[in-house]
Amino acid sequence: MESTSASADPAVERAAALRPALSALPRLEARRRALIANTMLGGMVVAAFLMAAGAAAKHYGPTLHIHHGLPDSLRGPLHGLGISMSGTEFGVVFIVLGVCYLGVLALADSVRVRVGVGAIVLLHLIFVIAPPLLSSDLFNYVGYARLDVVHGLNPYVHPLSAAPTDPSYIYVGWPLNTTAYGPLFTLASLPLGWLGFSTAIWVLKSVTALASLGCVALVWACAVRLGRSPLPAALFFGLNPVLLAYAVGGAHNDLLMLVAALGGIYLLLGGRESGMAALVGAVAVKSSSVVLLPFALLGSRRPGRALIWGALAAVVVGAITVIAFGTHVSSLLHVLQRDARLETPNDIPGVINDVLGLGLANSTLGRIGMLVLIVAVAALLVRVYRGGDWLENAGWATCAVIVTTTWFLPWYLIWFLPLAALALRPYQRLTALALTALAIGLQLPLIFGK
Repeated sequence: MESTSASADPAVERAAALRPALSALPRLEARRRALIANTMLGGMVVAAFLMAAGAAAKHYGPTLHIHHGLPDSLRGPLHGLGISMSGTEFGVVFIVLGVCYLGVLALADSVRVRVGVGAIVLLHLIFVIAPPLLSSDLFNYVGYARLDVVHGLNPYVHPLSAAPTDPSYIYVGWPLNTTAYGPLFTLASLPLGWLGFSTAIWVLKSVTALASLGCVALVWACAVRLGRSPLPAALFFGLNPVLLAYAVGGAHNDLLMLVAALGGIYLLLGGRESGMAALVGAVAVKSSSVVLLPFALLGSRRPGRALIWGALAAVVVGAITVIAFGTHVSSLLHVLQRDARLETPNDIPGVINDVLGLGLANSTLGRIGMLVLIVAVAALLVRVYRGGDWLENAGWATCAVIVTTTWFLPWYLIWFLPLAALALRPYQRLTALALTALAIGLQLPLIFGK
């Protein structure tokens, strides 16, 4: 008998040969995406380092809105590198930071947790050791603390000009005004007055950076409680260029307010009405978080208990305030009313007014903005009352505060960022990204001019 053997089908052989290559394609694509994401993170780190070193190397720093030179003690450890940058160069690097941020967000699912968290921490560290950036508010904070501790003057009664010989005075931005900050922040900042001026600056920069990292951790924890992927939310908030350059670089007390507010939100998401007390504490740090209170109250599982917690916190804060500062703290209301009538060069209502050629006075813009804000907040509260998600609607209300005010500063955007990061649908995140681009874009002419 003749032995026979089955001949293999050539098509089957080719398919078998291609199968390992085809199965490797997803792995290659994943590696490519991870490589691009990591490159973008590296680009953010390089850009941040150049911004910090460039600002430190110049006598005043290209981004400080002050007219006095900084001593070496305030320029930070990077000033000796000699990486001097013009305002235009600083602005271009700032744009690169933003572009890389968008790249990371687009590939957030390809970022490893340790890499992403490490990048957030490293970027915070870079902006901590930079000189005070893009604002002189940090000097105001220290100035008010020294006004009370060193000079024995109540910051709710006396302006900074009452102590013109203080080392902080030549750097402050509001010398003729009493403090506009909440009593809880003012009281907590008093220990800065016991330190030397330069030491107080660096201590406050470090504290606000830690508060920012605390916000990142709370965004992560809130995302877990909401059943959402925590890393993309943490990257969205923790890598935002406005957060890093303005809020961390400028050491703004908005971060202290925000960490208290996010702590309250975390507790409320877990069904603990004591979170309302933390939200009241946030308002006592800076009043801009007050918009969150009615949404949290309506959205809590037991509104009655939440109201009691909020009322108790308000009583405690009120008692501490009166003991520390007397009834003079009421001057804060007058300062806030004054601020509501002011206009920044690049507030959103003003930009709309200029683009459309409406020619409206600032007072008229302010009244229109307030009317729009009241209507928007009322409509959003109705949505929550009818069963809508309180956190999502609180996010839109916070956004409404930002876009309707005629007193808009870039770091105000961080009030909205964590709420957008936690939103279920992408609309708030897209809005936050648009506002980030707008905030940076509107400030670039000021930066380029330095």
